[in-house]
Amino acid sequence: MVAIPEFARRAVFIVTLGTLAAVGCSPLIANGPPQNSYRVQLDDSRPERRDIGVLRYRGGLALSDGDEDFGGLSGIKVSADGQRFVAISDKGAVVNGVLDYDDVGDLTGARDIAVMPLLDLDGTRVKGNRRDSEGLALLPDGRWAVSFERWHRVELYPANPAGPVSPPLPKLPRPSGIQSAEGNSGLEAVTALSDGRLLVIEEGTEDKAGFSRAWIGGENGWASLGYRGKAPYRPTDATTLPNGDVVVLERRASILGGFGARIMRIPASEIRPGAELSGTELAVLEQPVTVDNYEGISAVRQPDGKVMLYVVSDDNFWGFQRTLMLMFELTS
Repeated sequence: MVAIPEFARRAVFIVTLGTLAAVGCSPLIANGPPQNSYRVQLDDSRPERRDIGVLRYRGGLALSDGDEDFGGLSGIKVSADGQRFVAISDKGAVVNGVLDYDDVGDLTGARDIAVMPLLDLDGTRVKGNRRDSEGLALLPDGRWAVSFERWHRVELYPANPAGPVSPPLPKLPRPSGIQSAEGNSGLEAVTALSDGRLLVIEEGTEDKAGFSRAWIGGENGWASLGYRGKAPYRPTDATTLPNGDVVVLERRASILGGFGARIMRIPASEIRPGAELSGTELAVLEQPVTVDNYEGISAVRQPDGKVMLYVVSDDNFWGFQRTLMLMFELTS
């Protein structure tokens, strides 16, 4: 979730509506039953555009659902066959659904979307400052890991194809020093590495954008390292590629500048305790490209060896933002 002061929301609303009008988009409006998705272009000013950086656009959607808890998607995991997705929201919900593709494999739709509560240790829905779930990872043994801000922690959940819908397992130790993170600047990104350990990266504060603390570990404890990005972008999620490299999604947000994102790749060989991680830029998502508050990313290798990256946005439950899901092919 983006931390924008309450007094600034009206200004953001005005600026965003102007942006939507400028790029030819409109907020979700429907007269009939709610639709789960409609297709969006990579660049409305150039509908034929497919390439951005070393990524190729393979379809995108604006998602909707009639459930009042739908939205705020901050972490996503797409199944190995690309047919289903599981996401978590920053209001303590688990969202899953089915993805559809055309004959050439481009993403064309989402359906059968369901919203379920994310549960706390006592089996009730997470509440208050414990509900801000931000990152989602699938461990090799099928268990789920969810990272949280505000009450900064990582929780493990039992294996279930529907996602982390059972109460969490006995809690993990908290990464050393995470207690000092500010409320909305904590454990934003999480991914399961090839060896089963978790990599978590904090979002960090705006005044320190460009460097974030990070940790490797899990049930046997955590080791510290760092992540070097580029201000004003800050990390919001991560995913592990088939070869062990990690892709980090970074996001920037401001009242006047709106939203933007960078997608970075970190070699597996660099990911070790004590390291300062820095990546190679794969793409930058800035206007006139379709942008919103991108917070989640997931990688899938197709049977032909191609790797797809799915990026999802957090609409903050504000009517002038959208829940977007974009799919890109990694071309190099």
